[in-house]
Formats: sequence, C-alpha cells, structure tokens
Amino acid sequence: MKKILITMIVLMLALVVVNGAMAWGGPGNGMRGGYGCPGYAADVTPEQAQKAAAFQQAIQPQQQKVFQLRNEIWTLRNQQNPDWNAISAKQKEMVDLRTQIQKQAVDSGLAGAGYGYGPRGRGMGRW
Repeated sequence: MKKILITMIVLMLALVVVNGAMAWGGPGNGMRGGYGCPGYAADVTPEQAQKAAAFQQAIQPQQQKVFQLRNEIWTLRNQQNPDWNAISAKQKEMVDLRTQIQKQAVDSGLAGAGYGYGPRGRGMGRW
C-alpha cells in the first residue's frame, strides 16, 4: 500500500511539473524568438541608428530622474500614512519629464517610436 501511495505522489508531482512547463510555453504569435521584434532592426538605416543613439544619450539624465521619481513615489505610497499631496506632486513632475522626452523625440525626428510601437504598429512592446 505504501509503494502505491508513494508512486501516486511521485506521478502527481511529475504531472504538475510537466503541466507547468507546458503552460509556460514559448514565444507566441509573431514574437519570433522572444520579446520585441528582432526583424525590425534590419529596417533601420545607419543614419537612423545614429540618430536614435544620440537621442538615447541626450535623454539619459531625464530617464534617470524618472526612475528616481518612480522609486520616491513607491516609497511614499508604502508609508504607514501616505502623503497624497507629495505623491501627486511627484507624479506631475514625472509626467512633465515624460512630456519633455516626447518633445525631444519629435524634435529629433523619432516621433512614434517608443513603448508599444513596432513595425506592425501598437502591441509589440509595453502595451
């Protein structure tokens, strides 16, 4: 009886592990190997790549400030009694920084690029 019980438990655990692995799956519809769209990089000219690299360098301090503000907001939210006015002020500051980054993207000729936009439109990124 013990052998049957142990065998059943081992089989059930193996089934759970296999089922979890099957549910995890792999790249789905149109993902071709992982996150993002690797085929999109082939469509970029060297001039566009340089422009994008220069833009990334230009906005790096602003991105660092956005990350810092996000951490400060989480810290404020996780306090025992959150100060919602301070949280609101930090959120407004973060929105202003993101708007500045978007304006710089337009000025750099990179409008439309960013989160969620791939060669086939919305849905390849963050959205």
